[in-house]
Amino acid sequence: MPLKISRHDNGVYYVSGTVTVWRDGKPHPIEVRRSTKSRDAEQADAIKRQIENEVAERNITGKEPAVTFRQAAKRYVDHGGEARFLQASKDGMFELHSRFNRFAKKPVDEITQELIDDEGLKAYPNPATRRRQFHAPVIAVLRKSGVKQQFERPEDSQKRTDFLRPVQAVQILGRIMDARYPNPWAPAFVTFLFGQGSRVSETLSIDGRDDISLEHRYAILRDTKSGKERLVNLCPRVIAACSTLPNIGEPGPLFLRYDGRPYTKKKDTGYRFGFWSRAVTESGLDPETYTPHTARHSWATWFYSQTKDVVRLKAEGGWDSSEWERYVKLAAPSLGAEAIKHSFDFRHFQESDGRNKKSANRRFQR
Repeated sequence: MPLKISRHDNGVYYVSGTVTVWRDGKPHPIEVRRSTKSRDAEQADAIKRQIENEVAERNITGKEPAVTFRQAAKRYVDHGGEARFLQASKDGMFELHSRFNRFAKKPVDEITQELIDDEGLKAYPNPATRRRQFHAPVIAVLRKSGVKQQFERPEDSQKRTDFLRPVQAVQILGRIMDARYPNPWAPAFVTFLFGQGSRVSETLSIDGRDDISLEHRYAILRDTKSGKERLVNLCPRVIAACSTLPNIGEPGPLFLRYDGRPYTKKKDTGYRFGFWSRAVTESGLDPETYTPHTARHSWATWFYSQTKDVVRLKAEGGWDSSEWERYVKLAAPSLGAEAIKHSFDFRHFQESDGRNKKSANRRFQR
């Protein structure tokens, strides 16, 4: 039946009926039941005609109507997109964050640069935060929905590089070991982060049997950001920490949760390490600033301070970009000396690289 409007008991007009959409030369009836959200009969009739016009344009041009931003965002998240800055609730049901309310119901092809800029400024006054937490997710959703328009983002400000001094790292490790409910994996895991500069996901992917050898002082990182496996040489403190693990030499993830189960990465929040946040807070530092990734910054700074070896710094850190250059500028000589006092000693890499690499590569190629 053709579309008609009817007024419900609450005074709001609804559009209902059936429209015919042609696909591949065949008619397909589609039932319509939509609230106009209006109590004005003329406005309701205009909305009904708009729906009919959309159907007519669709039949003539073959163009599907654009989805709303809310629909596009849900589809983006359902297909593996990052939900961290888009989603408001974390209970399994998708709910778009209120900061996107202004264009939540807008078709994606009607979202303009001006609208993104204006709403982004309301949400985040800081340009760097606005670029990362507003423009980036909005543009990702639009790209996923096939919007081809090129959008600009706020200028990226100079990146701040936070790192910890060796004595601060040791203090955090001490807090973790002295926790009320300690477990053998947490101290070794954090020691590995500080001692090898690996990313969290890379470290958690290490297999206790196939990817690490304390005898030959190496570990293989397989789940890397670049997709390329790499071999890292283990420093003395990491070897000592890993030697205490009950599952060293056994198949499966080397670093486990307090209950002996593997860590799982949540789609919206990533990995969560309560023991890290508590130890950092107890050390008088801000866990929002000094995250586990800060250990990677710290390692790079200490490493270059000791070795002045940019080639190995880039290789051990797994950088394909020039990101490593930031740490070279921060590496005061005293930091390297302090790290050595706490057994974060990277000098043996240069002295025994040939012998270790030859030994490790035999295992690596199996």
